Amino acid sequence: MADAIKSMTGLLRKTFEKNAWHGPSVREVLDGIPENAAFAKLQDTHSIIELVAHMHSWREFVIHKLQGDLHYSVNDGQNFPAVSNWNEVKEKLYQSQERLMSALESFPESSLMELVPHASHKYTYYTMVHGIIHHDLYHLGQIVLIKKATEKL
Repeated sequence: MADAIKSMTGLLRKTFEKNAWHGPSVREVLDGIPENAAFAKLQDTHSIIELVAHMHSWREFVIHKLQGDLHYSVNDGQNFPAVSNWNEVKEKLYQSQERLMSALESFPESSLMELVPHASHKYTYYTMVHGIIHHDLYHLGQIVLIKKATEKL
């Protein structure tokens, strides 16, 4: 596992900030969405702003767990919180990036394969960090599709 944290922080930085292998990063996509488009949604989907707030909530979960908060959980109200200020939601997500990077860089590499305490499913810290990257990109794909589809309406 030597240098695993360095590898994960590099991947997290690229997928969130710039130079992602797959295409535009989270920030690059979100910076291109004007406020009026943030409320766009397709039938039976969440809006872009709701998805971004959801992404933030789960990043908070990972940050808390990495910092040793054994009891932190995401409740139903936090999972898809009611939000209305696009710039504030984006800023919270962007700030979570630096907090997540800091929490990960401070986390002992020797603990990456330990199970996350009180998790509803059994998974390691290593899996959890990779999971938040996957979670971001999963919802980023939804956001891009919503944006493209609603631009044509």
